[in-house]
Parts: sequence; C-alpha cells; structure tokens
Amino acid sequence: MRVAIDARTLQERPLGGIGRQLSSLVPLLARHVDLELLTDARRPPCSTDLPQHALRGPASGRGVSWLQLAATRWLAGFNGVFHCPFYGLPYRQPVPMVVTIHDLTFEDHPEWYSRAQTAVFRAQARHAARTAGRIVTVSDHVRDRIVDRYGVSPDRVLVSPPGVPPRFRPDPDPERVSRVLDALHVRSPYVVALGGTRRLGLDVAVAAWRHLRATGVEGSLVVVGGEHPPDEDGVVKAGQVDDHTWALLLAGAAAFCYPTTYEGFGMPALEAAASGTPVVCAPVGALPEVLGPAAAWCGSPTPEPVAAALVAVLEDERRAKRLRDSGLEVAHSRTGWEPAAAVMFRAYREAAEARP
Repeated sequence: MRVAIDARTLQERPLGGIGRQLSSLVPLLARHVDLELLTDARRPPCSTDLPQHALRGPASGRGVSWLQLAATRWLAGFNGVFHCPFYGLPYRQPVPMVVTIHDLTFEDHPEWYSRAQTAVFRAQARHAARTAGRIVTVSDHVRDRIVDRYGVSPDRVLVSPPGVPPRFRPDPDPERVSRVLDALHVRSPYVVALGGTRRLGLDVAVAAWRHLRATGVEGSLVVVGGEHPPDEDGVVKAGQVDDHTWALLLAGAAAFCYPTTYEGFGMPALEAAASGTPVVCAPVGALPEVLGPAAAWCGSPTPEPVAAALVAVLEDERRAKRLRDSGLEVAHSRTGWEPAAAVMFRAYREAAEARP
C-alpha cells in the first residue's frame, strides 16, 4: 500500500506536539506501507531518509491553501491513501483519505480562539469528519465527542493513543539534572508547571504555588513554555526547552502541577507519570481515561483545590510514593508506539477498502 502524509508538522523547529507524535509513528508505519512525505517547499526538509515531495503552495506552514491547492494537485497523480494529521482534508479528494482529529477545543471552547481561527478549524474538521474514509483520534473521550458532534458512524472513528517516549523515566543521570537546575537557579524541592495557552491555567498554578508557600514550603515553581509568569521569588521561567531538558525537569520534580481545563489526551501528564513524578490535576477531558489512579485529583482546576492537592503530595511521602508507583504502572502500559502504528495502518487499509 502506498501512503502520502502531510508532513509539514515535521518541518517545525522545535517540533510541536503533533510533529513529535508523527516523528515517532513514521518509522513504524514505513515498515508496513510505502510511505511518502508531502512537505512545504518554503521550509527546510524533514530529517528522514523517506521520500519527500516539496510542494509549493501560495502560503506556507499549516495554511489551508497549501492543503487545498498544492497537495490536491500532487494527489491527482497519486495511487494510494492520503493522511492529514492535522484536522483538515482537501475539498477535492482524488484518493482515499484519513484525517487525525486530536481534540475539539474549537467546538467546545471557542472563547480560546479568535473568530477567524474558530471558523477555519470548524470548517476544516467538519468537512474532514464528513468525507474521510477513516478518522483517527487519540482517546475514547475525543472519539465520543466526534461521533456526538458530527454525527458520524462510530465505526469510522479509530482510537490511536500516543506512546510514551523512552526518555521519560524516573532514573535519569543525576549530574545532568543538577546541571539543568543549576543553570536555571532552581531551588529544590520544586514543582513544574506549563504555560502557553489559556487552557493550561498557568495563573492557577502560580496562585496555588502562593498558597503552598504560605504553608511554609520552600523551593521553586519552574514554568516551562512561552508564557511569562510573574516576576516573584521562587518562580523560575525556564521558557521553551528541548525534549531532553523537559524530561530531566520532570524527573527531578516533586510534582507536576497541571490545572488544565481541557485535554484531548494529556501527553504532558503522561510524560510526568512516566518520569515517576506525581501529577496534580482535575478530572477534565481525557485525563481520567489516561491517568486513572496515577494522579492527585482535585475537585476543579482552581487555586484552592490545586493547592490542597499539592500540599498533600509534598507533605505526605507515602501518598507521593503511591502516586509514583501508579504513574509508572500506567505509563508502562502505554510504552512504545507499535499499538498506535497498528491502528493507523488499519485506518489506511479500511479507508482504501471503503473507497468506491
């Protein structure tokens, strides 16, 4: 079987979440299908030996015009299946199509986007859900939302949960951890939080940290991501970090504070669990499905419940150990990308068979 993938997310530097997932899947998929990557000619090529086709469209990046014009022109002469891993599909479809829809934030929380962004995401996802031979998503939670929101048949939606990269583990080189902490001026014990989009709730994490400090707990709150935390004692802005630094920060942390208000899957939480780090979060979206008993659940992603859960983790070593053990068990069950690749291969085969 021949498969062409929209590989523009593999051209991002550094790789985003979708690009990281795709980079793990591509080598496994290439064992089963003749894989070809469609890329944006205006950007550097992907780091792979697989065949690449640099297509020049009227816009670069994830632009709709690249997908609708450049990709469609190339697919007109292709004898295989096309897979877009980022929500949309061409309106003209000369070959069987597979789309990955990672979440429905733009449907459930349009207030997080501009009106233009919401309109584009909705139009792309609704068209893709209606026309794709198979839809792939990352959790049962999102699968149910897709079926309910778009009225598609459940047998057209396959769940391919991502695996945990091996760099996330509880026993990294302590000298490497120390070098990272020293470079950032981090005081132990420390808690890690994420910033970048509204749903991640960095303001809640900072407020919860202030509650924690008021109880006499010393240490640091290390904020990873592009969002700027307040300039105050104990709050460390790590900024954007590479994957290996992220893994080291998680492995050395006393807890991962994750007051997110929506998750289609929750990969950062699973990465923390795989690192032996207790996760503090509310049971929103797919998090209960992904973490199960491996989280210090708080009633809501608001400062007081999050702070109470953090205090319980930091002050009760037996509770923290139970969470670490549960997290490692959950993460072990999701180690490796072979199951996700098998589901993707099934989606390609069924999309090809469903084409008239």
